[in-house]
Amino acid sequence: MNNKILFFSSIIFLIFFINADSAYKSKKFLIGDIKVDELFNEYPIFKSRYENYKVTQQIDLRESTELSVIITFGTWCHDSKREVPRMLKILDSAGMKSEQISLIGVDVNKTEPNGREQLYNLKNTPTFILLRNGTEVGRIVERPQISLESDLINLTKSLAPVAED
Repeated sequence: MNNKILFFSSIIFLIFFINADSAYKSKKFLIGDIKVDELFNEYPIFKSRYENYKVTQQIDLRESTELSVIITFGTWCHDSKREVPRMLKILDSAGMKSEQISLIGVDVNKTEPNGREQLYNLKNTPTFILLRNGTEVGRIVERPQISLESDLINLTKSLAPVAED
């Protein structure tokens, strides 16, 4: 009797494992340039986490037109699912325009069709790269040291004012 139970339990486990693995492989990963709306439509967890996140420290980036942020992440990555919606909410709250934010999806090997993972020396996801006039001035890799807001404030504080012509 115990052998039958063990046999059927093993069969059920195997069927579940095969189905779970094929469901994971069949899920379309968003790779390359991605729009926020596309991300939210394809992966509702990103949208719900964006909507539920409460920004704790206000940052004002409305006048910082020389700044931009590149967000490299994986739709398959649990750290990305946690941190990317938060960063998007923070940047929206800070007044950063959508044209200043680039979302780049990578696959499980951390590559994307344009090879920018090499250009940006991508090692972990997500990686938030702060640029000033196209030059990297800092990054937050995988998770913040303090909080996303604090880390972003510290990165922007270190920037000297841009000289006006």
